[in-house]
Amino acid sequence: MEIHQFAFEMILKAANDEELRRFDKSRKPKKKVSNEDWESETDPDSRIGKMKDGRFHLKYKAENAVDLETDLIVAAEVYHGDQGDTKTIEDTVNTAKTNVRVSGDGQEVKEVVADKGYHSEQVLSRLQDESQTRTYIPEPQRSSNRNWTDKPAGREASYRRNRRNTQGTRGRQLQRLRSERVERTFAHLCGTGGARRTWLRGIEEVRKRYMSAAMAFNLGWIMRLLIGAGKPRYAALLAERAALAFWGLSQLSQEFLTTLTNITRRQNDCLRPIGNFLPVSNQIKSKLARLA
Repeated sequence: MEIHQFAFEMILKAANDEELRRFDKSRKPKKKVSNEDWESETDPDSRIGKMKDGRFHLKYKAENAVDLETDLIVAAEVYHGDQGDTKTIEDTVNTAKTNVRVSGDGQEVKEVVADKGYHSEQVLSRLQDESQTRTYIPEPQRSSNRNWTDKPAGREASYRRNRRNTQGTRGRQLQRLRSERVERTFAHLCGTGGARRTWLRGIEEVRKRYMSAAMAFNLGWIMRLLIGAGKPRYAALLAERAALAFWGLSQLSQEFLTTLTNITRRQNDCLRPIGNFLPVSNQIKSKLARLA
């Protein structure tokens, strides 16, 4: 096997582009994209994986741990693109536990809600028995029944406990919240935030970039709670509306004061003739006294 691998590497080094394409078309067994055979020269940490649209591309794998009550991201992790969901969920849960504990608010991670891609007997057993968390992970549809005779003791109990949790009323409610709020974070980070594509190299740099986007998401949540705007543009729009409202109120108050001043002046003008009639009446009385 080592001789064949050495010969394969020598052919790749000596061949030009045309020969490599011709060799790749006729390669047997059937041509496959494998991370064992291929490695990116510009980014060795990236892995070949299947995208959501069916294409194969060099990629990384991002996971978010979201608090379903507050909609805050408590953990944002980036893994190699060839790692499955069942291999990374425990690391993400442990990171979320650490972040919540460091925050110092006295909260704990007691429940784990995920989609069916994270369902695994080993994962359920470790999350329930070792991490002391209650799991709500739906089971994918299978054509055959499970055999528990060759499994460790306690694994069947954790499996059936997770099934009861998921099929219960609270489990269905949590799954609806997960599909709404967790997927929304990916839309904000990867879609609106522009973190779906990256031009950085190395998993550490990509992880820093993704965590920065998650921090911006949480900061926007805090801004929305304090001032009602989660983004700078909307905050500027609210400030403009507040300035226009203040200007309108100042104009109304000025017009009100002007109107009130005019009314007061008119009332004073109506009272002035009464004072002018007093000297006239005194003159009439004096003339009448002379005639008498």
